[in-house]
Amino acid sequence: MSEAVKIKRGVRQGCVMSPAIFNLYTEYIFRTIDNIPGLTVGGININNLRYADDTVLLAENEDDLQKLVNIVKEDALLHFIKKNLKSKT
Repeated sequence: MSEAVKIKRGVRQGCVMSPAIFNLYTEYIFRTIDNIPGLTVGGININNLRYADDTVLLAENEDDLQKLVNIVKEDALLHFIKKNLKSKT
């Protein structure tokens, strides 16, 4: 068996508090973009979809999408959340 590895930063995997802490931070971040237009479905503005640690940003046009990305990116950096921006089509 190998020696124990000391964790220097980040959230320990398997910690029961990890999902709750992550959800608190992300909920705060996504409340800052509530007023930015996304797609309207049934009269409701939807500019993001989230499942676990995955997020999809939605917008009517490229400018609004870029605005959403910039705000989320800046807020994530302020709260020390590492982002992995991927484009899926």
